[in-house]
Amino acid sequence: MNHREHRRPCRRAIMAGLALLLAVPAGLSSAQSVPAEALQAALEDVVASPDTVFQGAVLAVKIGDQPLWAGAAGVADLDTRALLTPDARFRVGSIAKPFLATVVLQLAEEGALSLDDPMTALLPTSVTDRFDAADRTTVRMLLNHTSGIPEWIDDNVHAFIAANPTKVWDTTEFLDLAAAKPRPFEPGAGWAYSNTDYNLLGLIVERVTANSWRDEVTLRIIEPLDLTHTSLPRPGDAAIAEPYLRGYGMVDGVIVDQSHVDPSMAGAAGGGALVSNTADLTTFMTALLSGKLFRDPATLGAMTTFVDVTGDNGQTGYGLGLERYVLPGGLEAIGHSGGTAGYLSFIGRFPTHDVTLAVSVDAQVDPTPVIMAALHQLVPPTGGVP
Repeated sequence: MNHREHRRPCRRAIMAGLALLLAVPAGLSSAQSVPAEALQAALEDVVASPDTVFQGAVLAVKIGDQPLWAGAAGVADLDTRALLTPDARFRVGSIAKPFLATVVLQLAEEGALSLDDPMTALLPTSVTDRFDAADRTTVRMLLNHTSGIPEWIDDNVHAFIAANPTKVWDTTEFLDLAAAKPRPFEPGAGWAYSNTDYNLLGLIVERVTANSWRDEVTLRIIEPLDLTHTSLPRPGDAAIAEPYLRGYGMVDGVIVDQSHVDPSMAGAAGGGALVSNTADLTTFMTALLSGKLFRDPATLGAMTTFVDVTGDNGQTGYGLGLERYVLPGGLEAIGHSGGTAGYLSFIGRFPTHDVTLAVSVDAQVDPTPVIMAALHQLVPPTGGVP
């Protein structure tokens, strides 16, 4: 097989690439139809380019009230060279976080919990005793990563996952790995992305509903929005229904299919847990940011209240399960990226232009070229996108 080199970036590589975009002026009309032919051609050009290392990419775009468009380019399987189709599924990684955060916020609306409840009010001592200051760590802090609870994923864990893709993980393993690491700051005194926060939120959902977090996400989001290509397979079930995009990674110098890493990997934090496609992700984010998943508009306001995140990668904030990016010239995007074994994905809404788009590629490498190519077709030609 003739493969291009695959590299594993840090989880924010996508935003480092997006920060290269120049300013795009306001004024894209929600009545404008999606330029389907131009988007498809641009997508094919990106996948065929020698400057990109992925060989399969899927994209969906929605402008205002116009029908959603989805496209694909490249192959779904490096061995069979079967062509990729727009409805192909993939593992979305941390894009699962806004799904789980939405459920937590719905439970807050229902009075089942408060965003200001400490962990000790919602979880048993068998969990909270692992972490100092659990009595001062609130649900809100877990949602926006200001808890100071350490991240359990590191290079050693990445290597272990690659070598043991069929391992069925238990949430207590993530908690034990995190508890063995030093706390970066006291609760509420800083910001640091931590998958452990969302593992704990998954336990909170289960504690207050007496139901699995997978079932709650399914009942509250996947089924009401009719996301027919979206699912949360149980631990031990690593199958993905066809059609799906195979995801690849480098293990000991060899490119291997990582599509079937067990869905328990990372648990409620994302990883391989949630399977979807670009059309469903776009439908979800459009519904979420329009407020359709909440009873009270103030709930969406809380979700989109962002803690400042400083850096040179374009990300300026993290809300309650949502990331905010402000790119040079003031172009704003709200959404989430998701990297997991074999894939890197992004779902984002560009509110100035009433555009929502989702993308995934078949390796844990930066998909920014696809996003840039799409924006070239979705903004006025004087927009300044390079």
